[in-house]
Amino acid sequence: MTIQHPKHSASAKQHWLLLKNGNAAALESLYKLYANSLYNYGSKFSLDKDLIKECIQELFVNIWTRRDFISNPADVKNYLFKSFRLSVFKKISLLQKHQEYVETEDYPFSITLSMEDIIVEGEKKEELKKRLEPALQKLTDRQKEAVFLKFYENLSYDEIAGVMGISVKATYKLMARSMEFLRENLSKDEFFILLSLFYMKLFT
Repeated sequence: MTIQHPKHSASAKQHWLLLKNGNAAALESLYKLYANSLYNYGSKFSLDKDLIKECIQELFVNIWTRRDFISNPADVKNYLFKSFRLSVFKKISLLQKHQEYVETEDYPFSITLSMEDIIVEGEKKEELKKRLEPALQKLTDRQKEAVFLKFYENLSYDEIAGVMGISVKATYKLMARSMEFLRENLSKDEFFILLSLFYMKLFT
């Protein structure tokens, strides 16, 4: 699980400025700071581990080779996630033998609940998961992605909009409809538990 602490954001900006000046160690520091988060995010789009790793490597190689032409982003993490997402989509499109990548709302995004850290007896834990999981899986993939970025990656609505390439208004609508759907399809207690899991980042 990852939380974008203010000090991480400030550190990322410092590393970015250094790599722009040709400091390879700064690039390595950025990689160590975000590689795991990017891999986790990418694994929601595809189960192909090699594809995800390749996209991460290409992202940082491109940043290094094009450092003289890339401007300083307002938020480094946001820039990395947006660029990485586009790279994954293009790579998947290429593997599917599409000649050209075209942005679409029809794409896979998979998240599942992790109950390991919930203090409940084994059988009750599985029973609880069986009640919560179906509602979560009925969200659209776009809604799942927004929920993941909001709760797991701790992105703001503005940042989610930037990563997903949609308007801030559309992001609010996505989240509102997601929460409304879950509220309507779960009991009050189940909805509260699911929200608790979200805030505890207990989904993978």
